[in-house]
Parts: sequence; C-alpha cells; structure tokens
Amino acid sequence: MTTDENPTPDEPAKEIDVDAGAGEAGTGAGDAASMLEAAKEAARAKNAEATKAAKARTATDATYDAADITVLEGLEAVRHRPGMYIGSTGVRGLHHLVWEIVDNSVDEALAGHASTVTIVVHPDNSVTVSDDGRGIPVAMHETGKSTVEVVLTVLHAGGKFGDGGGYKVSGGLHGVGSSVVNALSEEFDVTIRRDGFVWTQSYVRGVPTADLAQGEALPEGAQTGTTIRFLPDTEIFDTTEYDWSTLESRLRETAFLTRGLRIVIEDEREGGKRVDFHYEGGIADFVEYLNESKDPIGKKVIAFDSEDEKEGAAVEIAMQWNSTYTESVHSFANNINTHEGGSHLSGFRSALTRTINAWARANNELKEKDVNLSGEDVREGLTAVISAKLTNPQFEGQTKTKLGNPGIEGFVQKVVNEKLQEFFEENKAEAVAIVRKAVQASQARSAARKARDLTRRKSALENSRLPGKLADCSVKDPSLAELFIVEGNSAGGSAKQGRDRHTQAILPLRGKILNVERARIDKVLQNTEVQSLITAIGTGIREEFDISAARYHKIILMTDADVDGAHIRTLALTLIFREMQELIEAGFVYIAKPPLYKVRQGGNDRYIEKEAELEEYLLSDKLEKFEVVNAAGDKVPLNDAKWKKFARLRKQHEGWASALRAEHGMDTVHFLASTGLVHDGITGSDNVLVRLQSAEVSGIDAAIDVKLLSEEGTHLRIRTTEKKTGLARTTDLDRTLFDSPEYVGFVKVHQQLVGLFGQPSFTIKLGERTEDADTFEELGRGVLSVAQKGVALSRFKGLGEMNAEQLRETTMDPAHRTLQQVTVDDAAGADRLFSMLMGEHVEHRRNFIEEHGRQVANLDV
Repeated sequence: MTTDENPTPDEPAKEIDVDAGAGEAGTGAGDAASMLEAAKEAARAKNAEATKAAKARTATDATYDAADITVLEGLEAVRHRPGMYIGSTGVRGLHHLVWEIVDNSVDEALAGHASTVTIVVHPDNSVTVSDDGRGIPVAMHETGKSTVEVVLTVLHAGGKFGDGGGYKVSGGLHGVGSSVVNALSEEFDVTIRRDGFVWTQSYVRGVPTADLAQGEALPEGAQTGTTIRFLPDTEIFDTTEYDWSTLESRLRETAFLTRGLRIVIEDEREGGKRVDFHYEGGIADFVEYLNESKDPIGKKVIAFDSEDEKEGAAVEIAMQWNSTYTESVHSFANNINTHEGGSHLSGFRSALTRTINAWARANNELKEKDVNLSGEDVREGLTAVISAKLTNPQFEGQTKTKLGNPGIEGFVQKVVNEKLQEFFEENKAEAVAIVRKAVQASQARSAARKARDLTRRKSALENSRLPGKLADCSVKDPSLAELFIVEGNSAGGSAKQGRDRHTQAILPLRGKILNVERARIDKVLQNTEVQSLITAIGTGIREEFDISAARYHKIILMTDADVDGAHIRTLALTLIFREMQELIEAGFVYIAKPPLYKVRQGGNDRYIEKEAELEEYLLSDKLEKFEVVNAAGDKVPLNDAKWKKFARLRKQHEGWASALRAEHGMDTVHFLASTGLVHDGITGSDNVLVRLQSAEVSGIDAAIDVKLLSEEGTHLRIRTTEKKTGLARTTDLDRTLFDSPEYVGFVKVHQQLVGLFGQPSFTIKLGERTEDADTFEELGRGVLSVAQKGVALSRFKGLGEMNAEQLRETTMDPAHRTLQQVTVDDAAGADRLFSMLMGEHVEHRRNFIEEHGRQVANLDV
C-alpha cells in the first residue's frame, strides 16, 4: 500500500447539505425527512458549539487558570481529535471504521454465538455490517438510557471488561470501537433482532435522532443479530472512498483466523463484486493460501493447537516449508496482526530451532563436528501462522502490534517442542527434506558471508567503500538525506544535474537487478547492482541489518512510467521487502510520482500528476463563466462549491445506477431513466403502483406514454411508448424493486442532483463553445470536454523526456513533487503478492494479470 507524502485531497464543500431534496424522496415521506433533517441540524449545532468553545481561547491570552481548561464531553473528544482513536483521517482511518464494527461481530463468533458476518459497501460509500449473533442488549441501563445507546455513545462501555457473559476473548480492549465509529459518521443506523422484536435507532454524528424504537415482532425461531450501517463523515475524512482490495485482504485474513466463520463481503459500487470467505481448516488453509504460488515441501500443512486453562490462553500453529529462500512467518493475538511479534513469536522461533537441531543430530543429519543450524537457516522457505487467543492480552504500545504476555512464550515453546517432534517421528521423509534444506541454507549463508562483508556499511572511522557510481550528498544527518534510485545512466545523469547536492544522492541502476525471489542469498550478493544498492543504503541485510546505520531516511525509487520502469521498481521493492523490510516499516521507502500530463499555455509548460489536478486546472477561473441550461430552459450558474458537490453526488449516482443494473438488468434502469418516477422522487411500491394506475399515467413524462399492462402478485408488466417516434418497449418489473435500498438511494441522490441543476437534459455553454448532455453523467464529462477545447494537452510518458531542470522541478524538488510512501498494512498479503508476481509459477502470474488487467490505466508499453 502507498500513501502520498504531499497529499492534495479535495477540500470539503463549503456547503454541507447531506440530504438536500430528501424531503421529496417519496409520497408521505416529507415529515419524516424534515424531522431527520432537524435532528441533523441539531447535531451539527451541538458539534459546532463544542468546536467554537474549544477555539474560543487563543494563544494571545496571557492567563492560564481554571477557566482555560476545556472538558470535552461524550463523543466530542473523538470528533475533536479523531487521530487518537483511529490513527488518521486518511485512507487508513477510513478503513479502520470497518474493522472496528466487524471486530465486534467477530467477537460474537469467537464467543460461539455467531456464524456469519456480512459486509456491504454501498454506492455512497456507506457500509453495512450484519451478524447473526445475540444482538446488542436493548434493556434499560442503570444510566437511564437503553444499553444500545450507552454502547454507541459512551466511550469505554462494552462487554469486554467484566467477568460475566460478555467476551472471554476479544481483540477490542478499550470498549471505544462502536462509539468512535458513531461519532465519526454522518449517519449511523443500528437494527437489532433480539428479545422477540426488531429494534432500531439512528444517529447523526454521534447524536441520537430519537430513542430506541421497538418494531415488529420476530417470527418464532427467527435469527437474532445486529446490523449497523454507517456513512463516514465528509467533515472528518480526507476521502470516503473505500478500497476493495484492502477490505478483501483484511476480511479474508479474519476468516482464516476464525475457523468456521463465514464472512461475506459485497461491493454495490460500479462493477459490483461479491466474495464469500469460509475456511473450516482455519490457519492451515491460511498457510495453503500463502503457499499457493510456491512449491511446498511435503504433502500437507503441519498444524496443531493446544490450550492452557491456567494461563487463560490457547494457541494454534500451522506451518509448511517450500522451495523458496525467504521466510514468511505471521503472528496474531486475538485475531490482531502482531507485526512486531512478541512473546508468542519468540517462543515459536526458539522452539523451532531447538527441535530441528535436536532431531537432526538424533537422526545423523547433523554430524558431531557440524555447527548447529541457526534460526535463519531453519526458517528459510518456511510459511507459518501463529494464532494465540488470550483472556487478558497485554499489548506493548497503543498500536497493539507486539504481544507482551510473558507466560505465553514458555507455553508456545512446550507445544512446538512436543507437536513438531511428534510430526517428524511420524513423517520422517518430510523431516529429512526440511532438515536438508536448512543445511543447504547454512552452507549458502557461510558462502555469502564474504560477499556480505562487501555490502556492510563502513563506519565513519574507516575508509568508505561506497559504490563508484553513487553521487552522494554532502549532509551527514541521515534524517535530512535522500537517496534517489534511478533507472538507467541517462536519467541518472539528468538527476545528478538537477539534484540538490546538499541533501540528495543519486544511484543509477544499470538494467534490471537480480530477482531475489528466485535466488538464495549467496547468489543475490554476487550481483553487482544489488551490492551497490545495499552498500549505498548502509544498513546491511538479514541478521546484520541495523536500521540505525541507514545513511538516508528517504529512499526514493524513481523509474519511468512504462513497463520496464515498473518492472525495475518492482525488482527493487522485492529486494527491500525480502531483505530489508524494516526500512518499509520505518517509513523510509518512497516512490517518485512523475507527472502524467504536460499542458502548454502561453509558451510555458505545466506538468500535471493527477487526474483530479488536471480537472482543477481545466476548470480554474472558468467555472463561473459556464452557462448550463436545463430541460426547463433555466440557466444554472456554476461555481467551485457547486461543482465539488456535484462531483461527489455524480459518483454516488452512477454507483447506485450500477447496483440497479447488476441486480435488475439494463432494461429496468432504462425504464427508470426514461420515465418520471425517479425525476419526481417517487419511492415505495405502493406509491409507484398508484402512480402507474392513475388516469394521468402519461404525466410520468410528457414525451412518453406509460401503460400498466398487467399486475400479478409482485410482477408488473409495463409498456412505454415514445410519442414522437411511436417506438414501444415492454418492461417486466418486480414491484419490490421500488422498496429496495438501491432504488431509494438512487432516487435520493437524483433528487439532490436535481436540486443543483434541475432536470436533464442540458446544454453546456462556454463562450462560443457548446455541448449537449442527456444525463448527469454526461453533464460532468461535457463540462470537462468544453473546458479542454483549445488547451494543448499531451500525455507525459516518463523521466527520459525530461531535461535536468524539468526533472528537478517536477519530480525532485520537495516543494513541488509528490512522493508515495510504501507501507505494509497486510504483510501476509504482500508476501503472497510478491511470490505470485516474482516467483517461478507463470500460471498464477497470468491469472493475476487477467483478473486485474482491466484496472490498469495509463499503461505505456
């Protein structure tokens, strides 16, 4: 995953009007919509008041006394400092909202009360999480509020603290998850099936719009559970666009770690996706999945588990060796990925090394004169997952990435010693193959020692032997120094001329470096380009890696935007990920982002890196000169705030339309678009049926006659006839369509767009230039098309087209460049991806390309 060093997110619209037009979204819905809007306004006012109070006292006040101490009540603190609770208001924080709600459902599964969790991403980027657990308690709490409201509005309230019937094993320790998500959501709806009834409550930015409401009775034997839908707050988050691959990989991992749990994830946005994760084998299936593109040693995964009631702990371990030369060991505690390891991982590693050495000597695979195999030797080619479940986990640090329970280390050691020894005795041929691979690794490590010495960074007291082609910088402070790894000598020459010699070093790579995914360490260190790269960075690799010796705290990969450039960048990332992963974890590795477009205007060239930046450039100082005429002949002015709001709503509009097409077909969407049902904001099957049966049925659209031919149960057959051409079309519909969330969402957003521009179609004018648009989607494209006319725009292909001055200005100068920081949020997923893309198996790589090829944009071959 990558994040921008200098992100430029769209500014939030000046006008916050989330539900404009919602009051007309359906017959009889006006009062309810007005009440909801009033509640939202009250919530906005409450939050605004808190913010105002927090800002009231300025730094110019000379006093500091009791009156200067501000107390934020309830969820105000969360909205005031969201980063304290979810890490950031960027992409990571946005996805963290989903993890918090899903983890609560998974806790129900770990407690034995839930079997299925369903996650749906809606076209407006709201998310629904539903489970078949016990349901959040609804009875009145001692605080005087319903327990549901307490859980969703009070920090540190939940079932994870006491010794009662809450949760013995849980990833959440602080009881803030649901309430934090509620506080940071524009809309938050909870539906609970429990105690014989359906219970509902809605919130706006953490403030309830009404008390918990008791709804219809549950049928006999009906499934209980909780359903939560939340819409991330655009006032809080830089972006509210969820990434499918991020959701998919995390939820797949969760399903692996919770044996037997079914996790279904569905994406209703454009394209539509649905996957179902269910693994009866648990982490053994996880290891098989990670080894999918590797050649395993042995026919089956080694898997075992044990429980220690005294320690209140249980551990599951699954492992399998393969023919590769790198280890892939992943540890978890209560389903939390402990990236930094901890006591459970330490126990596993020490027991693994001791057990394999003992077995090797007992079976003459190691002679008396042979030195013991090291931990690095025995883990070469190992894929393993360690999953610990603890009643009282002790995590080191707020990030919960390292387990600190001291008792679990000895427990894991004992389990691995016994179970692995037992497996080796029962599967001697496989044990021999594993040991011999470790012996070969030991021999290669010994042979590589001399080569590694050449790559070790010399201290300041020794004669430095840095690569001759490295143009180093003069600054001695690594935190100020940057290393640009540049593709080819040509681009390297331009980079050397355009750099800041004080802080920027340049290392050109000749051709493509060795693919370390397919070579053992002794071969890797014989490669000249790899030697140069490791020596320049200065940290060393593997057991000699020392991050404090890093010569640069920004290592920037700068390659062309073509296939060769992407391949070279991937080879370099493979080397860093496999041999110096701590550099990524420390945030030292970046990718340079050369511009995509060159615009010539007035004899000057401007380079543009993002599509959003191009749009902003094309429309800057032009928006207010546009004239948009709608179907009623009204002239609609444009401005910056209106355009940003339109862009957001247009994306949602297309998402809901795509969801409708996927569920109900193209003919249905064509019918909705050609009649006035959506334009008039009519929702609900009863309301639609009344409209279709009315004598003024042609009034649905003045240009179309609509006739209801038949009605059988929920099935409707409708004929539409264009008055001008006489063209007729028959459409079969299920009337339940008009009650569906997809249709209601589509109508709601359509009404908001109508509130901005009126009804389609449109004529777009800018000076003498005009263009017609029949839909809101065409309106967006048409405005950009008209704005682009007369502008000299060309696609920019890469570094090789730039001279030194252009390269400095666009890609190297910190004041203007954009860097993407390389991060590893999903180590297991990254490991599998590198194995797939850079490993031996062509078939897996081909399948990946075929699956994801349509997502590639701006490919230069």
